[in-house]
Amino acid sequence: MTYERLFYLKFKKGLSTYELIRRFPAQIERVSEVAMLEIPEPTLKEIIGGEKNFNRLMRLKKRFSRFL
Repeated sequence: MTYERLFYLKFKKGLSTYELIRRFPAQIERVSEVAMLEIPEPTLKEIIGGEKNFNRLMRLKKRFSRFL
């Protein structure tokens, strides 16, 4: 399952995070990352454990912003 497909299902088709995890249990980490991008950036920065992970999530958000 690609990030692009997960973004499409979550933001264009409107599937909930719970439904994505139920459909794709092997991709729980990716689904969780996509779901975290709904959190406002200042709050997300507090939640994420490191600058490297935060920057990676922001790159994903920028790359797939057409789905948001």
